Parts: sequence; C-alpha cells; structure tokens
Amino acid sequence: MSMAPIPGSAAVIGAANVLGFGISVATGWHYHLDLIGTGCFAISAVAVMGGAPVQRLSAGAVSVWASKLAGFLFFRALQTKRDARLEDILSTVSGAAGFWFISLAWGWFVSLPHTLAAGVPAFAASKIGPVSLAGFAMYVVGLVLETVADLQKWRFKQDPATRAAFCDVGVWRLCQHPNWLGNLLLWSGIFLLNAPTLFAKQELRPLRRWLRLGAAALSPLFMLGLFSGQANGAIGNAVELAAKRYGGDAKYQAYLAATPLLFPTLKSLKAAFGRG
Repeated sequence: MSMAPIPGSAAVIGAANVLGFGISVATGWHYHLDLIGTGCFAISAVAVMGGAPVQRLSAGAVSVWASKLAGFLFFRALQTKRDARLEDILSTVSGAAGFWFISLAWGWFVSLPHTLAAGVPAFAASKIGPVSLAGFAMYVVGLVLETVADLQKWRFKQDPATRAAFCDVGVWRLCQHPNWLGNLLLWSGIFLLNAPTLFAKQELRPLRRWLRLGAAALSPLFMLGLFSGQANGAIGNAVELAAKRYGGDAKYQAYLAATPLLFPTLKSLKAAFGRG
C-alpha cells in the first residue's frame, strides 16, 4: 500500500537526507551526496505511487531517471575522489546541515508533479491519453539528452588530449548546458504526463483543481528559473569558474558567442547535427 503522497514524500526524502547529513558529519565524505540526494527521488516515487496506470508510469519514469543519474554521479565521484565545489561547505556541521536541508527541499519540491498526481484516487486518475503520451515523449527526449550530454562530457574529460579543455563536442554544440536542458525537458514531461490526472474532476471544486495543477507546474518553472540563472551567472558561480578556467582561450570565447546558453537555435542544431 502506498503512503499518503505529500507527507509520505516528505518523510522518505527527509529520512534520506538526514542519513546523508549524518554520513557527512561523521566521515567528511562527498561520495554519497548525489547517490542519496538524487537516489531518494526513486524511493519516494515508488513509496507514494498511485494505483492507476498513468500514476505507475509516472513513478517508473521518475525512478528510471533518478536511478540512472544517481548511479552515474556516484561512479563519477568514486573516480574523481573529490568535489572542490562543496569541500568548503561540507567542512563544517552548519555547512553540511544547510546543504542537506536544501537537498531535502529540492527533492520534495521538484517531485511535486508526480507526488500531487499520486494523491488523486486511482478511480479518478486520467487514462494514458494523448496529453500524457506527449508528456512521456518529452520525458524520453530529456532523459536521452541529459544522459548523452553527461556521457559525452565524461569521455571528453577522460581523454588526456582534451582533459583541460572545455567540452564543445556533440550535444554540447546545441547549447552551453545540454545536461540542464535535458533535466528541464524531462521534468516538464513528467508534469505534462500527469497534467490530466492533476486536473481530474474527482471530488475537488474547479478552483482547487487549478491550484493543484498550478502547484505541480511550479516544479518545471522553478527549474527553468534556476537553470537560466545559473547559465547567465545570476545564480551561483558556474560562469565565473568557467571564465577563470577557459577565459583566455579564443576558441572558448568563440564558442560562447556562437552557442546559445540553454535553448538551441536553428544554427546550433545545424552545428550539432549537421555536416558543418
């Protein structure tokens, strides 16, 4: 029997992140950060899964993504053996507590399209119709794009000839952050997959159905704002770090001028998949 979705998701994701915090404080390790922080999406999705086919498809989609990404990031952590971006933050108890609290809030909030839809009784859940199929197709495109982007960059950085260079191969010619674009697409797809169920009549009045749909839409909208802010330097220091590392490279400057930040253009699509 599945748990009540909203508190159940909070309980599962909260417990996972408390465990992560304990490991961080006790050992100072960073290997488990994404394994737990991302892996808990899969556990939560199954724990609160509804009984209708569309609800089970949503749980499977979230679980496949989370398991895939958590496994890859765990493997990468074992290979690189350090994460310079987080060493200072995780060096103190307060820093570790802040990191894991944000991880908890992130996991619960981003999961809302699945969690809220899982709360709709199975008898009222929508069938897998055209809208849900379109959402699942968007999810697949996003999942493939994120996976290809991660693998291409990993291989690029493992090659001694290109290890110190910036990655501009394959889908990294589509935009400067194809992994983020893939993540945004797949979660937008999960929202669309669940949209008919989120708006199911059930016993709710129209206003409450709109509120439920709107609350779920906050997840992809939040990620759109976050990824856009990170890409243009308004949030975080990714742009600053890249400029420090590659700013003196004329080829890098040309790449920045020719490649869109997050959303591909016709020109970048041709650069990535065309002959040129």
